[in-house]
Amino acid sequence: MQNSVGHNSVQEAVDIAHEEEEKKNVNLEVLDDVEETAQQPVYQIRPHLHEKFKPLSAKEIIHDVLFEQLATKTYDAQAAAQWTKDIADIIERKIKDLQFKRYKYIVNVVLGQQHGAGVKIGTRCIWDAEADTYAYDSFINVRKR
Repeated sequence: MQNSVGHNSVQEAVDIAHEEEEKKNVNLEVLDDVEETAQQPVYQIRPHLHEKFKPLSAKEIIHDVLFEQLATKTYDAQAAAQWTKDIADIIERKIKDLQFKRYKYIVNVVLGQQHGAGVKIGTRCIWDAEADTYAYDSFINVRKR
């Protein structure tokens, strides 16, 4: 009987030691997971509220650039292609200077002569309604030839 009791005590001690070893291994695995998670990069998809694009600021820039570039010009079909590129570049540069983070900018400039004909332009995009927005302005030069 004593042998049986001694054997049980030894077995219990072995079982306890085995359980403690398993707990250590589990704790080490948890620590490894925590360390891996801590080292993984965190991706921010949307800008913070103070970093959001401000359409009013962009609209002011667009308005000013259109006025500066077109107020003294008379429509010229040959020059219009270069004017649109120049205006788009200036607007893009000035809006980038506002440093809204996490945005890509699309600047679309259309020039046309007011000569009784209508113009229809359609654009489609895929965007995030919570973060993406737009700004626009129109300029009509009342100068006559």
